[in-house]
Amino acid sequence: MTVSAVVSKETPEVVEFNQLKARTTAEALTELVKEFGIIYVTAFTRQGCSGCETQKPLFKTLAEKMSRENPEKVLFRSFHVNYLDGDKHESWNSKRIFGHAAYPTYMIHVKSHVGPLEIYRSIYPPMEELEKQIKESFELADFYKTEAKVPGINA
Repeated sequence: MTVSAVVSKETPEVVEFNQLKARTTAEALTELVKEFGIIYVTAFTRQGCSGCETQKPLFKTLAEKMSRENPEKVLFRSFHVNYLDGDKHESWNSKRIFGHAAYPTYMIHVKSHVGPLEIYRSIYPPMEELEKQIKESFELADFYKTEAKVPGINA
């Protein structure tokens, strides 16, 4: 999978979901969670979602703050799902691939020797809770990065 539809290099990166629609869960996560030692924070938002609009600036502020504080350790992305004229196809594909129930959904992943691992998932969490979960994941991301360097562990 090539996620070449990055609309901006801002923090968070904003990606149109339609590039992922033909992917399996494993394919999508393997492409999105590429490097050891990095915490991947992903937001799923949908067109016409009032909660998404409320949280978008809060997520952006958190992403900018944490990216400044930990530039090599955290990557924020926002996947935007189109929902034009009630067309639910992209929304159902997003839910099929990532298994989320509603919008906005936030997920935190790290890479391990067995592949991407989900650390946290929540619908419409307070940003303070998301920040807490990210900070608690730094040690785990470092652990898996160190473990990947051990001979005999598949990376």
